[in-house]
Amino acid sequence: MVYNRLKVLQDWFLPGSCLLCAAPVGFGADFCRDCEASLPRPGSTCRICAAPLEGAEDTDAPCGECQKRPPKFARVRTLFTYAPPVDRLIQNLKYHRRLELARVLGDRLAGCLASLNEPRPDVIVPVPLHRSRLRERGYNQSLELARPIARRLRLPLDYRSVRRTRATAPQTELPREQRRKNVRGAFQADNVFEGRRVAVVDDVMTSGHTAAALAECLRRAGAKEILVWVVARA
Repeated sequence: MVYNRLKVLQDWFLPGSCLLCAAPVGFGADFCRDCEASLPRPGSTCRICAAPLEGAEDTDAPCGECQKRPPKFARVRTLFTYAPPVDRLIQNLKYHRRLELARVLGDRLAGCLASLNEPRPDVIVPVPLHRSRLRERGYNQSLELARPIARRLRLPLDYRSVRRTRATAPQTELPREQRRKNVRGAFQADNVFEGRRVAVVDDVMTSGHTAAALAECLRRAGAKEILVWVVARA
């Protein structure tokens, strides 16, 4: 709340510029009109994992992978498709310490979620980093995204009860068929999720194996339902 008030005052006295092209923007805006229109929105997607369904007529259908291996999470909600220029925003947040983008992207995802007529979870859990990766990067981008979501939706945020116990290789560096094995058993959760609905927050979902491994961990810890909220889906 305080951050939002400061942002309003800053916009009032110091007109901003577009986060993508640096063109001047109006009061409270993060993107110019052209860049706003260029943000890639999802089309037809799997009703469970939100994977794109090219040319699919039944937009409520699960994809072949979800039919073959139903995940432990109930469904994925995403704001964007992982494509230009959103990919650049996420990479700048993740690798170049552009932490102000967490407020922009997290707030937008929260607005999308608030508009859905769906039951709210009991708690939000950001995908944890291993301590070695956290030490190297200095922050967890998933936690930074989860903060504005928790504030706007008025939900508790728990970033201490789930840990990444193995320093896994980055998923983006691995062939698709190795990604499931890479994150299998990589998470551990405290016994505080019994009977709770949990929303997992991450920046990007690509293969979905990280979310699936974390959902399996939360299921073992007693969570009754796991939702996945991501900024972008590849």
